[in-house]
Amino acid sequence: MSSVDFTWLIGGPQGSGVESGANIFSRVCAEMGYQVFGKREFYSNIKGEHSYFAVRISDQKIHSNVNDVTLMASFDAETIFRHYDEVISGGGIIYDSALEDVTTDKVHTLDAPFRERLHKELEFKNKPFSIAGVLEIAKEKGVKLFPVSFKAILEALAEETQNPRLKGLVRMFNVIGVSLSLGLVKMPPDSLQKTIGTIFSKKQEIAKINQQTANYSYNYATAKFDEF
Repeated sequence: MSSVDFTWLIGGPQGSGVESGANIFSRVCAEMGYQVFGKREFYSNIKGEHSYFAVRISDQKIHSNVNDVTLMASFDAETIFRHYDEVISGGGIIYDSALEDVTTDKVHTLDAPFRERLHKELEFKNKPFSIAGVLEIAKEKGVKLFPVSFKAILEALAEETQNPRLKGLVRMFNVIGVSLSLGLVKMPPDSLQKTIGTIFSKKQEIAKINQQTANYSYNYATAKFDEF
């Protein structure tokens, strides 16, 4: 039996639900009996700046985090720009397909030194200064790309549940990213539903919306993508 040891990373603007997304992912994996080790990084402001959470999962005792990322889930451009090169060959990147045409100059939270280093890398490899450019580099390294329209998922879910307000709930992007990830790695869907129910046990309506979103996204990943 092969050993399990991988690192999952979720990223987005601070205040967009990165921490709650990592909480869901970690709890599901822990419930399945895996060891969990998390690393959180964020700026001191409340909202807007880049934030990410890396979660290492193993069936062996974990003593530290690792820098290599096996699977990344991103719902903003900055996370892809900052972390695409951490994903290992054979790993994967789940991302909102609406981000592909975003260029570096559109992400104002990229600091000047980082932007300069990124531009040099893209220029050296003859790639555009965009999300599409860094994803091309990742793909050439052997990283698997999993583009998903997060907006389309919300629109389809709104129609399926006859709840039109879901169309504009971009704060659900974190749950979409987590659920796509769990579907891709074939974690049991009932554990995902149970975890969300536990986290939002005092807010039944919010729990229901999150569970519906999680179920749709999980099933989307298992139906659309090959096993990771």
